[in-house]
Formats: sequence, C-alpha cells, structure tokens
Amino acid sequence: MKSQIKDIVIGIFAVIGFTAIVMGFTNETSPNLNESGTWIFGEVNKTQSGLKVRQHILNTRTGEVHFYVDGERK
Repeated sequence: MKSQIKDIVIGIFAVIGFTAIVMGFTNETSPNLNESGTWIFGEVNKTQSGLKVRQHILNTRTGEVHFYVDGERK
C-alpha cells in the first residue's frame, strides 16, 4: 500500500514537471500590441535625384509620427 502511494505521488510530480518543461518551450504571443509592436514603418521613398531616402514611422498607441531623411530624424 505504501509503495503504491509513493509511486502515485512520484508519477504526479513527474507529470507536473514534464508539463512545466513543455510549457516553457512554447512561445505564444498575445494578439494585443506590446511595447515592441507599437511602431509601424512606412514605405521608403527616394527623392527624384535618388540621393536622399525618406521614411516615416507611426506609433500606433500615441499617434506620434517620426520622419527620417537619410537616417536622421527630422
């Protein structure tokens, strides 16, 4: 009787441990935007001369827009 209870307890802890390990490897993201997903990059546009590159990015939480010309914020 004692060995059966001991085997059951060990089995329960083994299942809990295995479940914890498997859950540690899953990497599901939530559909809500997190801090790394708040910025959306627009298209990269070149000027007619082709010398300058223009781009804008949008913060989806605050509505803030940043404009960049040749990598410098304007």
